[in-house]
Amino acid sequence: MKKIAFFLCCVGSLLAADAMLEVIKEVGSALNIAVESTSSSSTLDQKIGKMIEADLRVAGFYNVLPSPAGSNSSLAFDHPTYLNSSLNHIVRYSYNKEGENYIIRAQVYDIKGKRQLLQQTYAVNKEDRYVFLAHHLVMDLSNRLGQGKLEWMGKYVLLSRHLAAKSTEIMIADYSLTFKQTVVRGGFNVFPKWANAEQTGYYYTYYGKTPTLYYVDLYTGAKTMITQSEGMLVCSDVSRDGKKLLLTMAPDDQPEIYEFEVATRKARKLTSFGGIDVNGHYVDDETAFLFVSNRFGYPEIFYAPLSAPATAIQFVFKGRNNNYINTYKNYAVFVSRDTDSQFADNTFNLYLISTKSDFIRQLTTTGKNNFPRFSSSGDTILFTKEQKKESALGIIRLQYNKSFLFPLEKGWIQAIDW
Repeated sequence: MKKIAFFLCCVGSLLAADAMLEVIKEVGSALNIAVESTSSSSTLDQKIGKMIEADLRVAGFYNVLPSPAGSNSSLAFDHPTYLNSSLNHIVRYSYNKEGENYIIRAQVYDIKGKRQLLQQTYAVNKEDRYVFLAHHLVMDLSNRLGQGKLEWMGKYVLLSRHLAAKSTEIMIADYSLTFKQTVVRGGFNVFPKWANAEQTGYYYTYYGKTPTLYYVDLYTGAKTMITQSEGMLVCSDVSRDGKKLLLTMAPDDQPEIYEFEVATRKARKLTSFGGIDVNGHYVDDETAFLFVSNRFGYPEIFYAPLSAPATAIQFVFKGRNNNYINTYKNYAVFVSRDTDSQFADNTFNLYLISTKSDFIRQLTTTGKNNFPRFSSSGDTILFTKEQKKESALGIIRLQYNKSFLFPLEKGWIQAIDW
C-alpha cells in the first residue's frame, strides 16, 4: 500500500528537453478509458472518481469516456460488453475508510490486450487530501505506460492569495486547487518560493515597515528571518542545491539582481544598471541567469553569464514589453504584453524559447497570463490567468498541446511557485 503522507515529496525526473519545443503527441492517438467505482456511491467516492477522470484528461494521453451501455463493475473486464466497446483501458477502484486512513484500491485493465496493467492501494490520513489518491494513481499509470513522469501532480503549488488591500495569505494547494491549506496569515505576504525540490520549506516576503524575506519549515511552521532590504525584496530563484538565491533588492531605491548565499548571508550584486533589473532566474546549468530590465526604455529580457554579469545581452527579440521569465535547463517561458490599449484590458501571453535556438513558440492567445512555472520534468507549465474578473491556475501540457484552467474560489492569485 502506498501511504501518501501529509506533505508529499516527489523527486523530479528529466525528459528529453527537445520534446518541449514541438507537439509530439497527437490528440487522435489518445487512448479511450473509463472509470468505474466498485464501492458504495458515497459523496467522497464520487469526488474521487471525478478527480481520477480529471487527472486522466489533464495527463493528455487519454480520452475519458463513460462506461458502455449495459456495463457493470461486477462484470469481468474481458466481457463482450467491454471487448466490443471503443474502450482501450478501464480503471476500477473501491473506496473505504479504515481507521484513520482514507483508502482506495485500484486496478487498471487493458481491455484489448486482455491483461491487468496496474494494481495498487493508496491512502491518506486526512479527508481533504483525497485528491492525492487520484493524483498518485494516474502518476503510476503514466509510468506503467511509459508516457513520462507526472510527478507534478503529486507536488504542492505554493501561492499567495490577495484578499484585500495589503492583506495577502500564503497557501499550499494541489494543481487543481481542489485541496487548499493556508500556511501564513495576516499582513502583506507575497512572492512565495520553494526552498528546495523536496518542498520541505519555502521563502516569502513580508512587506511591513521594511521588506523582510523569511524562510518557513513546512513541517514545523518554524520561521527564520533571512534578510531585509529597503524598497523591494523578492526571491525569484533558488539554486538546485538550495545554497544560493537570486534576489531582487533595492537598498538604494534602485532594483537590482543579487546572488545571495544562504549559509553566510552574503549578497553579491549582479547588475548595476541605472534603471530597473528584476526577476533573475538561473539558466544553462546555473552558469548564467536571465532577468527583466528596462535598460532600453521598456521591459525586456536579458541574458548574462554569472562569471561576467556586466556583459548582459538582449535575449528576447519580440515586441517591446516582455516582463516576466521562468527557466528550465536551457529553456525559458516568458510573458509578453501583446496589446497596447488605453481603453480595454490588455492581453499578456506566454511564449517558450531556448538559449540554443531563436525559435519561439506561443503558448496562450487570450486573457492575462502570468507567473509561468515549469514542472520539474520540464514538460508542463503552470501559470496564472485572469479573465472575466476571475483568477485561475492554468496547466499547459507542452507535448500534447493541451491546456486546462482551475478557478480560485475567493480572492486573486498574487504569485505562485511549483
